[in-house]
Amino acid sequence: MIWYRRVLAALLLVLGLPALSGCWSRHEIEELAIIMAVALDSAPGGQVRLTTFVVIPRAVGGGPSMGGGGSGEPQKAGEVISAVGSDFAQATRRLERQVPRRLFWAQNRVIIIGEDLARRGLNYLDLFLRDRQMRLTTPVLITRGEARKVLDLPPGIELNPGTILTGILRNRTTFKVELKDLLAMWEAPGDNPALPEVVMTPTLEQESKETGGEGRDAKGGGNEGGGKGKTQPEAVVIKGAGAFRYDRLAGWLDEKEANGLMWLRGEVTEGVVTVPLPAGATGTGQGTAGGLSSTTGEGGSPGQGQNPGAEKGGNRDLPLAQTTLSAPAQVSVVFHRVSAKTKAQVQGQQVTFMVGIRGQGDLIEVTGNFNPDNQEQLLSLQEAVNKAIEERVLLALRKAQQEFQTDIFGFGEIMHRSNPRYWHQVQDHWNEEFPRARVQVQVELQLRRTGMTNRTPGRVGAVGGKVSTQGMTR
Repeated sequence: MIWYRRVLAALLLVLGLPALSGCWSRHEIEELAIIMAVALDSAPGGQVRLTTFVVIPRAVGGGPSMGGGGSGEPQKAGEVISAVGSDFAQATRRLERQVPRRLFWAQNRVIIIGEDLARRGLNYLDLFLRDRQMRLTTPVLITRGEARKVLDLPPGIELNPGTILTGILRNRTTFKVELKDLLAMWEAPGDNPALPEVVMTPTLEQESKETGGEGRDAKGGGNEGGGKGKTQPEAVVIKGAGAFRYDRLAGWLDEKEANGLMWLRGEVTEGVVTVPLPAGATGTGQGTAGGLSSTTGEGGSPGQGQNPGAEKGGNRDLPLAQTTLSAPAQVSVVFHRVSAKTKAQVQGQQVTFMVGIRGQGDLIEVTGNFNPDNQEQLLSLQEAVNKAIEERVLLALRKAQQEFQTDIFGFGEIMHRSNPRYWHQVQDHWNEEFPRARVQVQVELQLRRTGMTNRTPGRVGAVGGKVSTQGMTR
């Protein structure tokens, strides 16, 4: 029995040796070139350009080098490297000739597609769907012009453009499309892709430099270099969207149209809607919807609410509650618990989609004479908010049906699930059938809360003084 136990122990030891050999596929970090952002563009001669943002380890590792050598500017966290090839696999091999480390793709934060490449088709993304290092949860964006320019952003709050863009997407100010979502929309016969658009814009400080600073025009110059060189954009904004027909870019949606796309696709979960204060919710002495007209025009008589005895002072000598507000009369509502449900109906040859958008909203800011305790004013405001959302939805529908003739809302998928028999008749030419479809939209966003106060600062007729604030909060 003793020899049997010894043989068994030796056998277990031999079988366990492969598990003790360590990580056979490990990669030492000092041997890797970590890619944090990727830009895809077309190149002359039918080729493509691959641009990557590769992290500089000593720049992100901390220490005195982060100070930028005492210049007051953060040190650049990465290097932008490009290569051209017949496809992105060949461009990747050529890119490796320029980098003394092995390319590591698993930490890539974002993929940006340039306009020209998007018009050539999405087939060039095959490498990013097939390679095992690529993550299908990587967000995909589109931009007008060349995508590689987005990677040239100087460091700001975040040190690399990939972290900047993914951080903005997490704020839920726009819709988010990951690589797997793009593939699903591309492959679905009843859907077409739509990608959020990256827009490069100068910061306010940079705009001041371009115009020569305060009190000087562009010719006077605030640029010591005499205007030589091109000003680099210093910020990015994600707004608008690129709409595809099958696998190719068909056109662009502006900010409102992209917002309507989000409502129809059910991508909206929270956000803010700002509308002019409706006429039915505006009290005496306030401006009408859309803003206030000037009451102190040159050469004219003093406007309403102005002190007739003040020749130059206008209404500045009057108490705040008796002056005409300078801000436009408008209201902002934050919405939440939003849902969008779409039903498909076929009667003869007429296809109808009925979209119901439901949600709740809270009043967060008012610049105007508004009394939330007045039920009529509250209902008037609620109707104005619903109408504003409906207008954005209709703008997106009109652009997709009349101009692009492409279903970017996923209505075809809804038809596929609800009426398979009819869908089999139109699935091969759904984009041609979609412009003839009728879409009915009903928005019901209910205002639930009006905030901690029922007063509007500076309201006409309000009693001033500290005593008047007692009991004003809810």
